[in-house]
Amino acid sequence: MQRLLCSWTMDLAAYLRQKYNMDKKRALELAHLNRELLTRLGTGRVWFDYKKLDGTVREACGTLCKGISKNFDDYKCKGTPAPKQADKWLTECFVYWDLEEGGFRTFKASRLIKIKAATIVNAIHGSRLMVKG
Repeated sequence: MQRLLCSWTMDLAAYLRQKYNMDKKRALELAHLNRELLTRLGTGRVWFDYKKLDGTVREACGTLCKGISKNFDDYKCKGTPAPKQADKWLTECFVYWDLEEGGFRTFKASRLIKIKAATIVNAIHGSRLMVKG
């Protein structure tokens, strides 16, 4: 899994450099920040900020972890994107379950600003651990 995330991080950094003409350092920082967000979303509840397409900053609380939101646990996928769009979605769009709105939301990986905090949930023992920034 770690090797897959490392490859994903480098692919994202290369994509950001090419698409948005970012310098190498900024692209790698942003790719690592996205990787950290993905990792934390899979382990609990995460508070983070990103810039919406209209320029406003969205303060989000999301997850990709089962056992936090009944709506997320019960969600049934309604389909898949068209094959031509699948690559774009996998590279450019970041998908998460919005705990405030109760539905899936997406944003462009290039628009992630920061991770504020995360609550890591240990489903086996039912414990929670708060991690800042």
